[in-house]
Amino acid sequence: MKKIYIILLTIFLTFTAHAGWKPLKSLDHYGPKAFTLKKGVAYVEIRQYKKDIYVYASDISRKKEETVLFKMYRHPLSYFGSTAKRTFESLPGKKKFAFMKSEYSGIGRSIEWYNNGFMIDDKGKQWRLENVQDIIDMVKPIDTPAELMLVFWLKGGKQKNTTYRKVGSGYVIREHYTSIDGPDCGDYTFEYKVNRLGKMSKKKRIKFKKSKVPCDLGGE
Repeated sequence: MKKIYIILLTIFLTFTAHAGWKPLKSLDHYGPKAFTLKKGVAYVEIRQYKKDIYVYASDISRKKEETVLFKMYRHPLSYFGSTAKRTFESLPGKKKFAFMKSEYSGIGRSIEWYNNGFMIDDKGKQWRLENVQDIIDMVKPIDTPAELMLVFWLKGGKQKNTTYRKVGSGYVIREHYTSIDGPDCGDYTFEYKVNRLGKMSKKKRIKFKKSKVPCDLGGE
């Protein structure tokens, strides 16, 4: 009887530990109309500006790319007409308003990229969003999985291997990550808290399982 009780207790505790957790999916999965935009906002777009410089012998190759990473809207861009669409698409990137930026320099090559945000209001006026908080303000309060993923991604989270659970003050996110490099390679689980205003806590490591195979120590 005691053995049966222990088994049932183990099953109950396992179920309780996983209760309420759901997969947090990518922004592409939710789509551009899955967001409740605040009053007066019709269209929001995030673009990435990338510069790639490659040096080979005496030749220097420079390549610039502009990519639309994300958009959310009440109306698609075509709704505003072809002239407004061309004007909006020609709005230039400005590094002083960059967010989610990075750069890399190596032998013979350097890459840098940054993101800018843009918005059209319901009267057709076009605006530049100056930082991450400007974008989060477009969808506050945060009360759907799509809006939660947007906040998480804007603040550096990955769009895969994450789960979430709704709590009284907002959400808890768990990010599952496997490291194959360095002496501490293995499986990690990090936890974050996000409130309805889009404020996110610093990550907290709640679980670590060391790899059973040798780690890649960078050639050591």
